[in-house]
Parts: sequence; structure tokens; C-alpha cells
Amino acid sequence: MMYLGVQSYIANLRGRQDEKGNMLVHIVADNSSNLSSQHHRHSTSEITFYNEESGDIVSWLTRSTAASGGRCIIASGYAVYNILNRHHPASIRQLSQPKWVFANQEGYPRPLLFYHRNRIMLNFGRVPLIGNAIHPRPAHLPRISMKQLKALEDIERAARKVQLEIETKPGDIHFINNLFILHKRDSFKNGDGVGEKRQLVRMRLRDDELGWNLPESLRKEWTDAFGAGLDKLWHVDPMPEGYFPLRSYPN
Repeated sequence: MMYLGVQSYIANLRGRQDEKGNMLVHIVADNSSNLSSQHHRHSTSEITFYNEESGDIVSWLTRSTAASGGRCIIASGYAVYNILNRHHPASIRQLSQPKWVFANQEGYPRPLLFYHRNRIMLNFGRVPLIGNAIHPRPAHLPRISMKQLKALEDIERAARKVQLEIETKPGDIHFINNLFILHKRDSFKNGDGVGEKRQLVRMRLRDDELGWNLPESLRKEWTDAFGAGLDKLWHVDPMPEGYFPLRSYPN
């Protein structure tokens, strides 16, 4: 409840994070199946930089930390943009074109990089664009081009150059702007002792007065998350898959 109270000073809307309406995502290691052990939410491996697919702000509460690793790592989208603009302008053009088809947002291609209302915005996830071992790209969707793949690699390299690593402690709360700050985590190893198993609680937030005006191609995801009259579920602890199913895409 204290976590939600602190949030109320940051934003007044909280977003659904799946079709069931789960408002809290519990990020914990789970090796009970091949799918869960490699899913971003439950794996212990390092992941690449990305944004959540909805929410102006993404927030985490650290309930416990791993025995080693598991740092929160962020990178400024503005700094990434400046590096690309100076060294890889062709990738800027690729990222700005409405030709990117996401596996989890079928039906409309869109840009990854936006210049909207005098603001630069970045919103993407790598796996929904290229797939991986447990999330193969659907065969009916177009494969990204070599130029697009290079642009994704350029983002990752630029983000690594400017990344900020945060050693989290139990009770820490983080809020980041999901529209221009990239985030990821490094690999981690849980221990056997009490408090040595990494657990974060994630929420997606928006403020209907102070929130940024969104490009048209992002609005559907925001409406699905923050629209009025939708079911909302609040599981304060991790639940079995029937209550909190793994989605067919990473986050």
C-alpha cells in the first residue's frame, strides 16, 4: 500500500499489463518450464535494452535482491539519439520510418523513434521484432531488413556506452520515463538464504494531466492499458500461471 501511495505523487493512472487485467507484474526467477526459464520476466539471463510497450512511466519496487547480479541498468534515449545522429544517421532514418512490424502488435507497422510535439520519443522491444528461441517470429510477418537489424544493433551499442547501473536494495522504488529511457537488467544468481532471491514488482503508470501527448501509432497500446471500464486484478504476491499467464511475448 505504501508503494501505491508513493506512486500517487508521480501519476494518477495505473495500467493493465495483460489481457486478464493484472496490474502488478512479479519479476522472479522461475525454471519450472523451458518457456518460463527463458521469458524476460522469469529468466536469470541478461537481456537487451528495451521499453515497456505501454505506460509513460515504468516503476519497480524491489522486494528482495539476488545473491549476485541483477542490477537495474538504464540509458537515456536522448544520449542514444545524439550518438546515432553523429555516427549513424542512416540508422536514425531507419528507426523513424513506419515500417517496423511487432509480433505483439500485429496489424500496423510503426516507427521506433518519434519526433512528436517537439519531443523525441523511443519505444521498442527487440524480441517482438526479430524473435528468439522461445518467441520465434511468426512466419506470416515480414522479416526485418539488414538495415533495420543494424539500426537495432546501433541502439544497443550506443545505450551500452551511456548506461547507468543501479545496485538495488530491498525497499527501493524506481520510476523512469518509458518514452525515452531504455532499461534492462544484467544476469543474476539467486542464493539459498532468506532475502537472496530477486523479486521486483513492476507497474506501468500515466498521468492524464501531465502525460505527454502520444503519437497516433502508440495510442492503442495505451488505451488497452489505461482505458476506463476494463477489468483490473491486484495480486500482491506471485500467482500460478492460470492467474497470471505468461504472454506469447517477452515482458
